[in-house]
Amino acid sequence: MNRRPIFTDEEILDRARSVFLERGYAARTKQIASAVGLTWGAIALRFGNKQSLFQRAMVGPDRGTGEPGCRQARGGTDLESLLARVRTLLWERWPLRLQYRLGTMTAGPDDELEGFVHGLAAELRPHARDGTLRSDLGIEMLARLAVALLTGDVAQRFITRERTLAADPALIDGVVRLLSPNEGLVPGHP
Repeated sequence: MNRRPIFTDEEILDRARSVFLERGYAARTKQIASAVGLTWGAIALRFGNKQSLFQRAMVGPDRGTGEPGCRQARGGTDLESLLARVRTLLWERWPLRLQYRLGTMTAGPDDELEGFVHGLAAELRPHARDGTLRSDLGIEMLARLAVALLTGDVAQRFITRERTLAADPALIDGVVRLLSPNEGLVPGHP
């Protein structure tokens, strides 16, 4: 008798993630089941419904709430590199988050985006301690400002249907200047 292979939750999530990345939230459960190698019933038994599977799959490894994917940056990484990594992570995740939100018509707080803000704030603390961040705004507000600007850039590129995320040193430099001491939010004003 042939037994079906036993998959770990992470193996199932990895395979489902690849389908969601390729097809978006509109992927059919039959397509997901085929890629995973199990019936949809077996997948649903473990993860509930498509919405739950999508949420778990798109969080991905080491990307829970409060984890913007920047923690490897701790220990003296420059601000430019940190912000460029956050921008890249937003680029990878934003289109799927938008599809999910539109597909399920959910409203309310966005836990994942809040996770990016809190995670970035944790990464900014060492920069605040060494005086490379402005002190007139709190760290959470600076993180929220940076995430909003980077998300706006990603959203604009998504809307214009760019396929890849080109490096944008001017954008990163602008965000760094906004976060830096002695730089006003309005040109010419301290």
